Amino acid sequence: MTFCAPPLSGASLAVPGVRGDSPGPDGRALDRARARLAARLTTAAAPDGLLRAPCDSRLLESALALRLLTETGVDPGTRDRLVRRLKTGVDEGAPDPFQEAAAHAALGEYADGATALERLLGGFAHFTAGRKLLMFREVLTELGAHPHTPLDDPATAFDVRGQQRWLITEMTALKVLHCFRAGIPRLVTEEDWWTLAPSLRPGPPPYANHLARLLALLALRHSPRHAEAVRQRAGEVRGWLRPDGGVPFITGMDVFATATGGLALTGAGAPAHTLVVLADALTGQQNTDGGWGFDRSVAQSDVDDTTYCVEFLRTVAQRARDERPVLGRAVAAGEGFLLARRGGDGGLPTFEKGTDSETAMTAAAVHALAPRPGLGPVVAEAVRFLIDREAAGGPYERSWSLNESNALFRTVLAHDSFRASAPHDHPALAASARARARAVARLVSTQRPDGGWGQVPGEPADPISTAYALIALARTPSAADPARRAVRYLLERQRPDGGFDSRPDQAGPRPLAYHVPLLTDVCVLLGLNHAAAAGHRPVHPTEET
Repeated sequence: MTFCAPPLSGASLAVPGVRGDSPGPDGRALDRARARLAARLTTAAAPDGLLRAPCDSRLLESALALRLLTETGVDPGTRDRLVRRLKTGVDEGAPDPFQEAAAHAALGEYADGATALERLLGGFAHFTAGRKLLMFREVLTELGAHPHTPLDDPATAFDVRGQQRWLITEMTALKVLHCFRAGIPRLVTEEDWWTLAPSLRPGPPPYANHLARLLALLALRHSPRHAEAVRQRAGEVRGWLRPDGGVPFITGMDVFATATGGLALTGAGAPAHTLVVLADALTGQQNTDGGWGFDRSVAQSDVDDTTYCVEFLRTVAQRARDERPVLGRAVAAGEGFLLARRGGDGGLPTFEKGTDSETAMTAAAVHALAPRPGLGPVVAEAVRFLIDREAAGGPYERSWSLNESNALFRTVLAHDSFRASAPHDHPALAASARARARAVARLVSTQRPDGGWGQVPGEPADPISTAYALIALARTPSAADPARRAVRYLLERQRPDGGFDSRPDQAGPRPLAYHVPLLTDVCVLLGLNHAAAAGHRPVHPTEET
């Protein structure tokens, strides 16, 4: 039997907090809120055991779908639905200037793409900023919102070998579109066509990514030998539409939601058999490299999903070790995937080894790996990366999550995991404690007057941002008052059906927001579980000073 280390005491995202254990009427209100959320998550389970977490439609993909149908001349009825979705989206207010320009251009209206790009990326401090400028500019050019921009070396400008697979598809498609537009199709190689060819297969999009498939089909329409297959796939766009008539960025995040939702349900006291069903479903989605992707059949593994899967499966394996030895093997394989992606700086990227390390991914890996004996030096090196990154200053990371509070809560959990697993005299403990204290201080200082947090300081509060912050603060005795105000903020915003509404939190391609509504309920339940475990009842306005 493969050894599977148990979760670290006091450093688990699936904190204990069984329903009905909070004292007093306010505590019972907290427990009722958690029970209603847990019931919603349980009913989201599909027949295969994964939680269903579909993605809402987005203007960008809807604009590209309209472009594809217009170019191929198929399915006028679906074109009409896309037109209505784009017009409604623009009238109600586009989520960002880039997508607003894309929607206007797809509708045949004037759009100032250059200004839109400047507004979107002007403050985007991220290692992918240069690539995003190229990508988004080429997309707007294809839609007619930006003039063609010559490149010195188109053959290499779009080269992203070593990156995630859908990004390679997207950039290859944009290379093909650029070269045909510039009158230099000779630069398009047979390897380029081969890279795009999987998007011609019927059924769900490769890597569950509609954006990558739409760009690939638009590029493949320039190949006479692929033109008929492009028309056939364009005829299937009707089946991709969400109820509002638009196309989503991705099909969904069922694997991610099941791992994080499983942790939330564990903390809410869900029955063991419910957790085992979720865990078994996740083992069926593990890739051959030991990692997990974000949705069903996504063969591109990533650190983000893998860390959550490892922690949840570790939690269930501890409770059902004799009945489910497969869980221990899955955890060990997941740990191996994470170890294989460590960079020379001790940090981890999201996808492939050798790409830039990221704060949230490294923190998540610390949390996932710390329970395993013998990994002390690896964990300490990753914690040193976090300490050095925090000491360097600069903006707090906003990456796959648009929230500062996401990276901050994961950093706090990483420092807690290090403290729980390292020898008491480890030389990095003091620096780790100071870095943790600064992360908590940042959260306390940016709490809104209503008790919540926005994605960044100064923005209106929302439930997801607040739930992330609450996870960190509930683990910090000195932050009890801010945590209680956060609980009140959340309880006051629970819908009659038990769910929560929030602004989109996920980003892809960064920094474009997309929304998976079920994740709001997952995040809030995680936060409220931590509050319940710490005994934080909601504070009333009359109690505030």
